[in-house]
Amino acid sequence: MEKTKILYFITRMDQGGAQASVLMTMKNLNKQQFEAYLATGPGGRLEHRVKHDPAHVFFISALRQPVQAKYLFHDLWAIFQMGRILRHVRPDIVHTNSPKAGVLGRIAARIFWRRAKVVHTFHGLGFAKEHGEKQFKIFVFVEKFCAKLTDVLVFVSRKNATEAAQLGIGKGVRTELIRAGINFSPILPLKFDPVAKKASLHIPPNAKIVLALANCKPLKNPVHFVLAAYKVLNQMKNVYFIFTGDGPLKATAEKLTKDLSIEKQVLFPGWRNDALELLAISDVFASVSLREGLPMSLLEAMAMRVPAVCYNVDGISEVITDNKTGFLVPPRDISLFAEKLKVLLRHSSLRARFEAAIDHRDFSEFTVSTMVKRQERMYRSLVPPTKKNGGKRRFFRRRKNTHKGGTHGLRH
Repeated sequence: MEKTKILYFITRMDQGGAQASVLMTMKNLNKQQFEAYLATGPGGRLEHRVKHDPAHVFFISALRQPVQAKYLFHDLWAIFQMGRILRHVRPDIVHTNSPKAGVLGRIAARIFWRRAKVVHTFHGLGFAKEHGEKQFKIFVFVEKFCAKLTDVLVFVSRKNATEAAQLGIGKGVRTELIRAGINFSPILPLKFDPVAKKASLHIPPNAKIVLALANCKPLKNPVHFVLAAYKVLNQMKNVYFIFTGDGPLKATAEKLTKDLSIEKQVLFPGWRNDALELLAISDVFASVSLREGLPMSLLEAMAMRVPAVCYNVDGISEVITDNKTGFLVPPRDISLFAEKLKVLLRHSSLRARFEAAIDHRDFSEFTVSTMVKRQERMYRSLVPPTKKNGGKRRFFRRRKNTHKGGTHGLRH
């Protein structure tokens, strides 16, 4: 049987949920039925994981991450480079991920290789009013246009799907709910020593730890993490706060800790490769993100049975049950966020109750195997194993709104 070729486009191999989902999908797809290719912009912490396979991995040198007018020429050149890759691979399915690669990749597919079915996954909506009202409207307009070039829109959370529908994105386009997936049976290193791990971070062995696994970009909101930590440390002294990752706001957040004289207990250690070990020594997981699709770091916290306090945005509430496996707080309410942290840090019995609830929660829809199986089912529906792509070539796809009921026709 001839394999179905799938070409994944992603902006850059940064350390993030979209990149992790793509890599895990490529690794776990049925190799007898599918052949996976990846095209990405250069750079990123995960680039080393894909460089070893030049036959299936392509780098788009003109694909720059920031969405800015000064990169317009690079974007046009990137579309041309994507076209060359499309002509070389001749995929049956083009699957785009992340905002910029999602826009440019879908345009390139419709110009250079119209035979392919086109799928786009929203790993969270890549635009927010926090960017400014004018820019928000431009992003919505662009996504509405690109949805017309797409055969299937995939969402990782119902809230994102609902918001997209309310904004008019993807009207008449088939939609699917496919959760990001992780391994829910994590294994710590054989000789893992919690005390030694704390000591490596200059944290006393009996101290409580609040952990955020994120990056220091505006929507991940590290400044609110620092302000909440300050409110907690005003009343509790033996608590340490860790915010991993890097980004443009790291220096601002670190300066704020010094201005508040809490720099010894609010740590910004940069990117880490020991997320499971950090979760193993943590008492509470924290998320102050202003936008999230379905954060894989939160799923990892659930896998390690770490209760969470999170701003209630996007898909967070589809993972956390308020007052059962964690606390949900209205976005930007720093005082309430700090109060919920203090409650969990002070009451070990409450943490134990939340941990037990996490144990009994069914997370099967968030596993790697479920994610891959649902993607395979979607791919087969687009390109059946016995029938290769062909037929008329069009720039825009004809629509038939055949999916009724549920959340705006969302299938899963």
